[in-house]
Amino acid sequence: MQLKIKDFQIIKNADIKLDGLTVIAGENDTGKTTIGKILFSEIRHYLLKHKKTNNIEFETENVITNFPIFIDNPTFLSQFNYLKNTMVLSQQYQLNFSLSNEIGDLILRISQPKITTSGNQQYKQIKDIINGEVYYDSLEDNIFYKKNGLKDKLNMYQTSSGIKMFGFLQILILNGSLKKGSILILDEPEIHLHPKWQLEYAKIIVSLVTEGIKVLVNSHSPYMIEALELYSKNINTNFYLANKLAETSVIENVNNNLELIYKKLAEPISILEELEDVE
Repeated sequence: MQLKIKDFQIIKNADIKLDGLTVIAGENDTGKTTIGKILFSEIRHYLLKHKKTNNIEFETENVITNFPIFIDNPTFLSQFNYLKNTMVLSQQYQLNFSLSNEIGDLILRISQPKITTSGNQQYKQIKDIINGEVYYDSLEDNIFYKKNGLKDKLNMYQTSSGIKMFGFLQILILNGSLKKGSILILDEPEIHLHPKWQLEYAKIIVSLVTEGIKVLVNSHSPYMIEALELYSKNINTNFYLANKLAETSVIENVNNNLELIYKKLAEPISILEELEDVE
């Protein structure tokens, strides 16, 4: 897949190949999230045969049959029941309440019943990491966490954001939403993860890619990016750096010079070192 953007919203120029694992690194407000949402939207337009968006070209040589999955904020799982019921009521009574396509799609996906077993490799990896299972209970129409060794299940507001981030993947793996041919967009998944768990999350991401899932990761964490670099040596991977240019952003392929990413993300350390020198 190829996504080309020119003079659209904050993006001045971007030419992104999406095949296997794609990583876009950069500071805040450099267009990373915008890229993810554009990709989500363009794949939907492609599948629904909507007209093309001006200044955006989306091309694919392979047939796409699955709608993309967009994951960003883990608080979604704590608010799942509220969001789902509000969405249903707003549609039923034509209330003035809108949800983005990304959230609406995720609500429907999370609500699906299990179709595979807990013997799935990635599921077992995640269960070991978070010491339990995050799951959807169709009878209560809500999300819960069952921690190993605890008798009672926990509501999602009782769990850490890190567990929620892994929980997304557990649910979507077991209900078949994440499967060969799926397209997963992860927007800064590291925000709610300790560096040790960032490495584990990167390992799971690469494992999903080896199963035939295309993954786009937006990140500003050197831990996450270096882990993805090291774990993805044997899969098709493309790295990009989002750079602010005045009020716009340029997305540059840096496969041949990943040091550009690490240098950009290390700038805050340099600032602190200068402050230490002054003192």
